[in-house]
Order: sequence, then C-alpha cells, then structure tokens
Amino acid sequence: MDFSTQEIQAMKRFYESERGRLIGQLMHVEQMLEKITGSPLSPRQLMRDFTSQSGNRPKKRGPKSIWGNFIVKRLRARNRPMTYKELIEDAMSIHHLPEEKENSVRASILNSAFRLRTVHGRVETVGRAGRKEKFLVLTNWLDQDGILKSPYDDEFRQLSGGNHVAVDMSAIPSPRYMDDDNEFEPAIVGDEESL
Repeated sequence: MDFSTQEIQAMKRFYESERGRLIGQLMHVEQMLEKITGSPLSPRQLMRDFTSQSGNRPKKRGPKSIWGNFIVKRLRARNRPMTYKELIEDAMSIHHLPEEKENSVRASILNSAFRLRTVHGRVETVGRAGRKEKFLVLTNWLDQDGILKSPYDDEFRQLSGGNHVAVDMSAIPSPRYMDDDNEFEPAIVGDEESL
C-alpha cells in the first residue's frame, strides 16, 4: 500500500493520540489497583495480571463437542486417512443411530471437522489435484513440507489412486485456547463405544 505524506501524518497523529489515551487509562487503572491493594504493583505483576495464569491464551468456554473427539478417535483407531462418508457411516453404526438421523450426523461431523481444522489445527484435508474427494488426516501425520508421512502416504495412494497435493503447513492454526491442547483424549482401541 502506498500512502501520501498527508495520510501518513494523519495516521501518525491518530496513533500517537490513541497511545496517549491508552497510557492515561492504564495509569488510572494502576493507581486504582495500588489504592485497592495498598501496595505498588511491579512490572512483572502487571504483565501477569494482563494475561491468564497459563500465558496469554484465554480459557475456552462452552461444552465440548463429542463429534470432534469422535473424529480424532476414529482417525487414530483406523490409523489411515478417512473420507467424510466413512466417518458418517462409522458414526451411524457405532452409535446405532437410525437412518433418519443421518443428515444431522453429517452436519455435526462436517461442523466438527471444520472446527478441528480451522480452530484447533488437529486435522487437515488432503486430496488429489483435480479430484473432489477429500480425506481427513491428523495434522501430526504430515511432515514439515505438508506431505503425508509413511505409512499414511502409502495408505492415501492406495485409497485414492495417486499422490496428494501438499498441505500449506503455515496455514494450520495453533490452538487458540489453553484447553484446546487437552480437549481430545488419546484414543484407546475399542473405546469408540464410550462416546
């Protein structure tokens, strides 16, 4: 982007005034905390107070989806790339759900897979160039170049009939919340019934 000299000066004035306003507010907050606690706050104490106990990631709110855990467990149990269709079929049979529930199960699995991919960075989709069918894989099955590690690469080639397009590893998000790292239980083979 190119800015004119006047635009740069206007932006500089704006950000300087915002900085001054925020410093003023911060000083007011510090003074009030000193009055309330009765002692001055150290810089380290100030930084700890502005971040959560575990760093700067806030704690996630709300219930955990059973379907996200189900997807991760099924991928680990099968130990190979899976299509959405396979996951839906597994969910229907493992949970003994009637056919009428298939649409809601499909929607739940698609939504959970989307969250696992875009928020948690736990799974990725891989596919062949020019093909519509996508396979879900665990992110840790990919190497730093975005290629499936062995034996998952061999499994993918067997299932799809060719090599997959490399995944952009820089686009995979890190967990946003402190409990994202612990949200998904390690799979115990044969434990799928407990969902």
